Parts: sequence; C-alpha cells; structure tokens
Amino acid sequence: MEKSKEQSVFSVIFLRGVRELKGIFISLIFVLSTCMVCVPNYASESKGQYTVGVNDVLEINVLGHENLKTVARVATDGSISFPYIGVFSVEGMTLAEIEEGISKKLGEGYIKYAVVSVTLSSYKNMKFYVYGEVKTPGVYDLEDKTTVLKAITEAGGITQEGLYGSVKLRRKRRDKPGYREFYINLKDSRRSDLNADLPLESEDIIVVEMSKSFFVYGEVLNPGKFTLEDNMTVLKAISLSGGFAKYGSPDKVKILRTIPGKSEYASIKVDMKGAVKGHTGKDIRLEPDDIVIVQEGIL
Repeated sequence: MEKSKEQSVFSVIFLRGVRELKGIFISLIFVLSTCMVCVPNYASESKGQYTVGVNDVLEINVLGHENLKTVARVATDGSISFPYIGVFSVEGMTLAEIEEGISKKLGEGYIKYAVVSVTLSSYKNMKFYVYGEVKTPGVYDLEDKTTVLKAITEAGGITQEGLYGSVKLRRKRRDKPGYREFYINLKDSRRSDLNADLPLESEDIIVVEMSKSFFVYGEVLNPGKFTLEDNMTVLKAISLSGGFAKYGSPDKVKILRTIPGKSEYASIKVDMKGAVKGHTGKDIRLEPDDIVIVQEGIL
C-alpha cells in the first residue's frame, strides 16, 4: 500500500515537471518567433519574389548528392544546364519555382523526392542608380550585399562639390505609387538604424546632393562664397574668410537669413565679443545660404 502511494506521488511530481518544461519550451518558441518578426531583413526583402533573368548566376544543391552541386549562369535563351535533366528554362521564374521544377524533373527517373535548394550567386537583372555629386553617376548592377557606401564607391566616390552635401536613398513603395526617402548618415555607418549604411534593394536610387553654401561680405580680407561644413559658426566663417580687414568692426557683425516663403531676410545681430570669449549661444551656427556681413567701425 505504501509503495502504491509512493508511485502516485512520483507520478504527480513527474507530470508537474513535464508541464513546467512544456511551458518553458512554448515561451522560448514564442520569444524566438517574436524576434524573427521584429528584426527586418533588408537584404533579402527584395529577393523573395525576384524573377531570374539572363546572366544571373545560380548555385544549385541537392541534399545528399554533393556531386550534383552546380553553379550555372543563365544563358541568353533563358536556360541553364543541370546534370541528369539537361537544358532547363528558368528565365522569369522565382527561386522557389526553379527548386520545384528541378526536383520534379529529377523525380521522373533519377532521384525520388529530391530536396533542391537554389540561391543567387550574383544577379544582373537587379539594378540601382547613383546620381548627383559622384564621379561616375549612372545605372549599376545590384550585387549581393551591396550597401549605400559600396554603391557610392562603385560610382567613383563623392566629388569635392558634394563632400558636405546630403545623401538620400529613394526606395519604391510597395503599398502605393511613389518613393520613400531616407537621409543617410555615412559618417555614422556602423550604426544599425535607418540612418546608417543600408543594404540596397532593386531599383533603389541614391542621390548625393551638392554641398550647401554661405557668404561672407564686407570688411574681411577674403569675402566670397564658402562651403557650409559641419558645425560652421560665425567665428569660423570670419576666420575662413581671412579675418577682419583694417576697418572691420567686431561690434558690427550681422547675419542675413532667408525667411521661408518670403523674398526678404531676417537680420540677426552677432555678439562677436561673446563668441570670442566662448559664451554659449553667442557663436551662432550658420544655415544654408546665410550671409555674414562685417561692417566698418567708427573711426
């Protein structure tokens, strides 16, 4: 009787342990599946429904048959050659359709239930575009793992006129006509957010804009137009223009700034003495097309 009670207690403990393990396993599966949903795969997003074309290079494997591993370039007639089945037309098919087609052909008398995998070794039908301030703008073939930075490098790099210009990525919308636009920060390309160096998709357009400018006029040694570099301030601008001329007055420095939607300027007085002393907010940061005016002082 006591032995029967011990067996019953053991059975209860065992069943409780199984239920706990089952709960942990289900929770783990839920967490893993959630992570898979949350992390976007930009590189593969555009290739899921990609249709194969001429000059694409396919890598084909058959599970358990290493001798059938094949790297085949799609010929001008849209076909490839594969062991046992000979010439096989693949142009216009997705990778999944090619896998199914080869498996079906092999199953007709060579390998029953063949498990076939097809990947793109390189693909020449997918294009991207680079325009603006690069040395060789134009249309380029989209290779595997091509990013914005690699694309700009392939286009010869950014010209001198675009070193401080904005870089934009325009991507076709899937839900409606038009493009989505991303501003790319190439100086922070190691980050993994949308302002970093994104992997490209087919038909992406990269635009490198011309650097913005500002002007310094009046009593400076070298007045004129200058490139608006990062964190350009009034103090830096006057230094870049050679400094104050003989009659230039630090007490008579102002900025003329365009007013959006109007054909007039806002006049901003600059406290140069405060800027020189390093007082916060006195050394005003310049914006595109600002005009710094240095006037004569009273003799």
